[in-house]
Amino acid sequence: MKSGYHFCLLSVFGMLVFSCSPNEQKEEKEKTYSLEIIDSVQVDYLGEMMLLDYDQNSEKYLLATDSYYEYLEVNDEGEILLHNKFSEEGTSPVNQALGLGYFNGNVTVFNPPKGYYYFKDSSKVGELSIPYPHMSFMMYPKLGMFESGNKIYYPKPWPETMNVNFEEGEFYQALLKMPIIESQDKTTGDTLGILKLPETSELLSDEVHGFPIPVYTMDGDRLLLSMWFEPEIYVYKKAGDGFEYEKTIEIDIPDWVPTTSVSFENADQFFAENQKKRPGNLTNILVVGDYYLAIYNRGLTEDQMKGLDPRADGGLSVRRKDPNFAAVLDKDFNQVATNVPFPIASNFPMVVNNQGEIVVSKVAGLSETEDDGIILYKLKLLID
Repeated sequence: MKSGYHFCLLSVFGMLVFSCSPNEQKEEKEKTYSLEIIDSVQVDYLGEMMLLDYDQNSEKYLLATDSYYEYLEVNDEGEILLHNKFSEEGTSPVNQALGLGYFNGNVTVFNPPKGYYYFKDSSKVGELSIPYPHMSFMMYPKLGMFESGNKIYYPKPWPETMNVNFEEGEFYQALLKMPIIESQDKTTGDTLGILKLPETSELLSDEVHGFPIPVYTMDGDRLLLSMWFEPEIYVYKKAGDGFEYEKTIEIDIPDWVPTTSVSFENADQFFAENQKKRPGNLTNILVVGDYYLAIYNRGLTEDQMKGLDPRADGGLSVRRKDPNFAAVLDKDFNQVATNVPFPIASNFPMVVNNQGEIVVSKVAGLSETEDDGIILYKLKLLID
């Protein structure tokens, strides 16, 4: 009996050793990530427009010209539901369209110095006034308005009292120390700056790093912020009516072309120094299922820019050499992929629809084929 018992033990032990032998272990296959076109939709409009936003409730897409003054609303099949152009005259004049997107189902335009105007079916249906003199020197890539409780949140405009001087380092420092997002009480109209860069940010050092273009995305109670010209994401969590800084995520992007910082004393040299190249930009953060996609252009070095003129051909030759990519992160911010390419003719990725598809408009000048209208690509994040 003992010999049989020992034989069984040895047999089991041998099977365990054999099955766990390093030579026989199957290594887990490394996952690959790609963005594939699964469908395309044609919009019957002869002209160039970019897809800017998507309303989840009505499932409408918002497209606009570069100036944001003319826009289309289309459905999932590309049918035009509304074609409108803002006017600088009349009862609801839009003198500056510096931001455009959906807010509570309405097409909303940032129209300083008035504030935000809401439009439905081409008619103004409301507004959010900013109750202090303010100014803005840039067009916002994303509208950035959202609502929570009794507060409305939006990018904080510059106060009119701010000393704007692009040749002084102190101006850039003051700009970066300002609140990035402001809240407004829907009942009282009181405003409060509620989100700033963390003190640990390198952007707050005594150097000029660039002109900030804040772009942020909400995912539940989490807010993800990009300042555009650095490969980093600042993570905040909703706390009451405000946000608390949690951490900074550095995106590993091979061949990223950084801006060249200058001292405060040489602030007037910043743009001249960086015009020699095309610095990288982190332009958006998309939520796609269980993943975050950090959208970026890597940039072009001074050598790569030789022979290219950004002012020629509408900048198409430069864009062709510096296309859109994505880095993929899981919800714990582990980076699982980088340099995942978008189709070469894709405009800046802005939209994820209710089906989890990334929808981008096609840049006609970057395509080898001609189309009778605007083309929207529907992309899926594939994991193999």
